[in-house]
Amino acid sequence: MSLPPESLPWTLRGWEEPALLDHAGTLREDPGTLNELWHRPSSRLLLLDDGGRYELDPFGEPTGATLGDPPPESVAFLGMLDQVAWFARRDDQPHHHTVRETRLDPGQRQIVVAAVAVLNWYRNNQYCAVCGGPLRRTKGGYAAQCAQCGREAFPRTDPAIICGVRDTDDRLYLAHQSSWEPGRVSILAGFIEAGESAEQAVHREIREEADLRVFGLQYLGSQPWPMPRSLMFSYLATSSDAGRVDGDELSWGAWFSREEVRASLADRTLSLPAGSSVGHRIIFDWLAGRLPGSLGHVEL
Repeated sequence: MSLPPESLPWTLRGWEEPALLDHAGTLREDPGTLNELWHRPSSRLLLLDDGGRYELDPFGEPTGATLGDPPPESVAFLGMLDQVAWFARRDDQPHHHTVRETRLDPGQRQIVVAAVAVLNWYRNNQYCAVCGGPLRRTKGGYAAQCAQCGREAFPRTDPAIICGVRDTDDRLYLAHQSSWEPGRVSILAGFIEAGESAEQAVHREIREEADLRVFGLQYLGSQPWPMPRSLMFSYLATSSDAGRVDGDELSWGAWFSREEVRASLADRTLSLPAGSSVGHRIIFDWLAGRLPGSLGHVEL
């Protein structure tokens, strides 16, 4: 049976429903409870190197806690998944897998994203923003208190937008960022600035980066993306403009049909985002005709 794609639901699988990883805010308030969780035989520790890489085999390891020792300040308590307590810390040894490239199940993905986000915050926030005093990690690593003025600090998230822009022929605008390897392309994205809505940021960023005026914005969903600490608000939009990149952040961009993208992937002149990012989802669902409002049909 064939149905128009607009009659089919589109969701960000793994992020649109209640979290599998319970951040367990009430548990992290009590150091005694965290100590007990740290010593449970079932508890797991995810090690990440400085680039946010980890191992899949095995995914996590026993905490290896010594009886009587509380979890060190360098360890973050991520929460509970299927009654298992998960912790994370940096590791001096290099690892092999990244959230950008690895296929993870939803629970693993939520563990990795939380771990990368909070450990990035550890690394980049060592001192109080008010008085410059050293920060002491509290609440299982999801807060910090200044040793001098007592001010409490928390991990911060930078809101950003990412948008798949199509024209009236259902072509997709793809662009190459100057810092990427040759041939790599993606859809357009950028940070939300102070004092603007997410939708205003879509209009501004796409006009600034690619000289495209867009209309018909459609919100798809949000995804945490801790590189370094973003929350991505994803959209679809339409434009009738030719497009012209800024030549600064983006070195080139163009409209592509599905046939052109498939041919370029086959001869390896183009590469697309990998892994579990929302950019990957939008592009590959456009290729399959699964996005809302696509002009093709999806075979069920």
